[in-house]
Order: sequence, then structure tokens, then C-alpha cells
Amino acid sequence: MDRLALLLGIWFCLCPLLALGQTYDYGLPFEELAPRRSADSQVIIGRLPLREDGSVPLRLEIRQLHKKTEQWNLFILAMNFLQALDQDDPLSWYQIAGIHGVPFQPWNGVKAVPGASESGYCTHSSVLFPMWHRPYLALIEQQLYFLVHKIADLYPESERASYRNAARDFRLPYWDWAAPSSSGKTHLPEYFWDAQINQSGPNGTQLIKNPLYSYEFHPLDSGVFPWTPLKWWNETKRAPNITQDVKNPASNNQQVNDALSERLPEIQQRLFVLFSSYKDFNAFSNKVSAQAQNASSWDSIESVHDIIHIYGGLNGHLTYVPLSSFDPLFFLHHAMTDRLIAMWQALNPKAWISPTESGETSYTTLKGTLQSSSTALTPFLIGDGQYWTSDLARVPEAFGYSYAEVDVSSLPPQEVRLALIQHIIEWYGQTSPVGLRALARTKQALAATAKMAGPLLRRPFGKWQTQDAVDWAELPVEETFKDDHYTEWVANVQVNLEALDGNFGIHFYLGEPVAEGITWSARRGRAAHEVGAVGIFAMNRTTGSEAKISGTLPMTSALMERVATGELADLSPDTVVPYLRHMLRFKVWGSNHAQVDPTSVDGLYIMITSSDVSAPEELVELPAWGPPIQRLELWKA
Repeated sequence: MDRLALLLGIWFCLCPLLALGQTYDYGLPFEELAPRRSADSQVIIGRLPLREDGSVPLRLEIRQLHKKTEQWNLFILAMNFLQALDQDDPLSWYQIAGIHGVPFQPWNGVKAVPGASESGYCTHSSVLFPMWHRPYLALIEQQLYFLVHKIADLYPESERASYRNAARDFRLPYWDWAAPSSSGKTHLPEYFWDAQINQSGPNGTQLIKNPLYSYEFHPLDSGVFPWTPLKWWNETKRAPNITQDVKNPASNNQQVNDALSERLPEIQQRLFVLFSSYKDFNAFSNKVSAQAQNASSWDSIESVHDIIHIYGGLNGHLTYVPLSSFDPLFFLHHAMTDRLIAMWQALNPKAWISPTESGETSYTTLKGTLQSSSTALTPFLIGDGQYWTSDLARVPEAFGYSYAEVDVSSLPPQEVRLALIQHIIEWYGQTSPVGLRALARTKQALAATAKMAGPLLRRPFGKWQTQDAVDWAELPVEETFKDDHYTEWVANVQVNLEALDGNFGIHFYLGEPVAEGITWSARRGRAAHEVGAVGIFAMNRTTGSEAKISGTLPMTSALMERVATGELADLSPDTVVPYLRHMLRFKVWGSNHAQVDPTSVDGLYIMITSSDVSAPEELVELPAWGPPIQRLELWKA
């Protein structure tokens, strides 16, 4: 009788959990595995343990993590477990994701300032944008770290030791959305595609809900999702087809994959410009500071990160600022963004935050509030009553993690920096004149450069891959240089933050634009004239912000194609400016894939600049940029 009562108890504890899209059944009461925390308990974010030798465990790219069977199993099981926790638990997926936006309620006891109750805690359009996300990611990483250790202890004795070892080194993975996919693989890794998966665990292999596919609300509180039709959807969606089923549309990860793959060349080019020409932290950090300081640099890591939100969601949850963090892609996307920030910091170790006003209202900060490196990163506590600040979060090691490209625990910083520079040229400079010239040079020259630079560089470049149907190796690279100098061309976009009711994109063309609406198939044929786009990731008109935000689109690679075809003689201003006056066009596409009249876009301003760039003699430095010079005003509202 006692045994029957125990089994019934286990069943009734697990039954609601099992109904939630197949949560893994450990054969134990759920409450025993994860005792529920009270809503008013304080959550402290600390540093995860280091290895016994003092080295720092690394965050791995998700495809690397997948190759580590034990860590991958623990990661998937922990994610599945976390998403199943009661939504009132402050350390549940729902509550942690809710810090970023909806349900617009206090977390960790931190209340909204008057006038900010309709915003999340996240500091968008702010110099705090990079560092605010460090403790935020560390929070979910800390919770996953706790869960993987709990789960490792549940394995049979024959497997327990190996799983415990795997748990010790576990860190949150990142998804490298700036890397081309391997041959035969999708740009969006296959781990995100299937709604259900067969998952191995301590209690055997079971069919469970894939925690990387979506998050299921349990329950869905439509009152905190005021946007139609998202308030009807009981799970997060990507590229939902609402024409077939507005109440419960299927996600279309193929469309997401194609859209992101199509944007890859411009993502890589923008990153190369950021790494090689941006030296000021404020300008690098966010999409408002350049305007606030009248800076000549109009791009930012925040603006590049926006691309993934827009095209990774395609009108699903990731596309909407207050809802984006519920999609499991969010945290892996932001871990990648954090990696890029850490790489930029390694190149510019002395660059840091200068006090400046916030561009948007957050839950604890009104627009226009002066923010500095000592501003509290609410609601993240480092101790009793003490909040994390940007100064405290300046290095990843403060939280007990690092990335392979910036890990100085086993190599001198200068050697790490040299290798990082080569990686940046290889990964993101593929279609820049500097990268193409490196590609065109002989292996002997590269070997000589590697010998001069040190042992870390003694290898040829890896695979130079691009999504474009262009034979970059055949372009007339040397013709673009004069005494090791060449000209870079950039389209700069400025617009009011709430210019339209939600997200939109400014697409550029060298020739007549396409007439039809935007579709998301992976092809360059439709975009034979398209250079790329600047995506504007904005909340619906609810914050009342009139801040001006900015982004850029590098045009040099597209112009080099025209040099190759004979349309242009070279990249000099005397040649390019008349060509752009005649050929450059743009269109504004709204979030519903409909064309928008640019006269209705508040504050829209587009100008084209050029910069004289000095290429390094050896591949141990990035190119040096001269100041941008305005060449053409394409649009002024």
C-alpha cells in the first residue's frame, strides 16, 4: 500500500509536467529535484567555479558542444527542466526571460521607477547595453550550471563520474550566427528545427519536447501579451505563417535559416568594420551614442545584433523586443554577441564607458538619465544589497567563463591578440580588400608572415567561405590599392527609434529595386541589385522615445564586384560618387513585408561616406581607417 501511494504521488507530481510537451521523466517527484523558491527570495549572481588548475572554462559554440556527448545531454536536459519549472518561480525560464521585457513586473524585489512600468529591465539604446547582458546571461548560466549538476548525480553509478566531470566544465553555449555553415549543413543549426527529440538521460532515452525549438507558456497569460496575434500563441514562434492559421501558426525555421543566410555577407562586413575602425566604447556599444555625441561612426554592436532579432524571428517572438527573450534562440544569440564584445575589448583594452544619457526608458531608468560604468545593472545582485555594475562586469572572467579567442589563462595576452587579429581577418574580412589581398597572396608569403608573427600564426588561413555566388579570388584586388591604401564605402542610416510601429528595414540596391515584397528564400538572384539592408529593431510606439538610432551598411564589396564586371574603373571618389548618384536606390520594408513610403518614416536620414584605409604590411594588425568623409546625401526627412 505504501509503495502504491508513493507511485501515485510520483505520478501526480509528474503528470502536469509530462503534459507540458513531454518533459523528461527522471522517475522522481519534480519538487524533489527542484525545490521551489519563494517569489520574495533574493537571487545572487556570483562567479562559477574555475578548474582545479585555476583556468577558466570556456563557452563553446553550440556545434562544438554537440560533439561533447555528456555535456550536450546535460545541456538539453537542463534546458528542458528549466522550461518546465512553475512560472511563478523566480528562477524559472518564464521569470528569467521576463526580466528582459514582459510581464513588466518586479524581479529580485527591484521596482519600476515612476513612468517606466511598461518597459523591461534591459538597457537598449544605452551605453550599458553590452555589460547589462553579462550578468543577465550569467544568471541563466548559473541556473543551468546548478541543474546540470543535479542531473549528473541522477545517472547510474557506471556513468555518474563522467557526467559529473562534464558538469564541472559546463558553460552556456553560443550560436555563431556570423559563421558560414559547413557543406551540407544549414545556417541555423539543425538542433533548433525539430519540435520533439529522442533524448538520452539518467532514466533512459525518451521522446521529449525540444527545448531549443520553442518555449511553451504554462499557462499563457494573454493579459501580459497585448499584441495580436501573439497573445493567442501558447508557445514561441519563428516565421509564423498566420495566413494559414492565425491562432496557432506553425514555425518555419527554413525561412529563418534562409533569411539569416542571405544577410550573412553584410553581417561579416559590418563586424569587420567594427573591429578594424571603432576604437571608442560608447560608439561601439549602442545605436544611440553616435548620434548623442555627433560621432562620425554610425554603426554599433547593438545594431548588428538587431539583425538576428529581426530575421531570426520574422514576426515571431524574437522579433518583438518585449517578447524576444522567451525564444530559446535569445540567450545563445546574446552569448554570441557577448563573445564579439569580449573580442573587441581584447583589441581595445583601455577603451571604456564615458558617462552619457540613456536613449530609451527601461524598467529602472528613464530616457535621458545619465549613465556611467558605475551605474547599477538592475536587477542583478552581486551580494546583499549590492548590484553588478559595468566596472564589476568588465571582463567575462568575473563570472567564471571565457571564450577561446580571448582566453588568457594559458597564453600571454599579446599572443592571444595576434591570433585574434588573424581570426577577424579570416572570418569577417573575407570580402574586404585586405582579406582578398591576403587570399590572393601565395602560401609562401603567408608562411613567412606566420613565421614573423609567432607560433600561433604558423598555419594558412582556413576555408574562406561566402554566401555570395561570386568568385572573390578572381576579383581585381590589387587594382583597388594605391601605396597600400584603398577606399572603403559605407551607407549610413539615421532614424527616430519609433519611426514606425515596430521593426522595419532600409534595403539598398545598385540598380532598380525589386518590385515585389520581401521573401525569404536563400538566393542572390532576386537580389542581383541588392547590396544589403539596415534593420531597425524597435518596440511598437509605446515608450514615447524620440531618440535617434543609427546603423550602417558597408558597400565596398558590392562596388568591387562592379569593378570586376567593368561597371566601375576603381573605388576612388571621382569614380564612385557619380556612379552612386546614378545607380544607388533604397526601399523601406515594414515588418509585414510591405513597402513603406520613406516620407512617412520619421527622422530618416541616409548619407554615403568614404574613408581612406591603410592596409597593414603584415597580417599582424587590422587596417587603419582615416576619418569618414560625407560624399552623398541620399535622403533627408
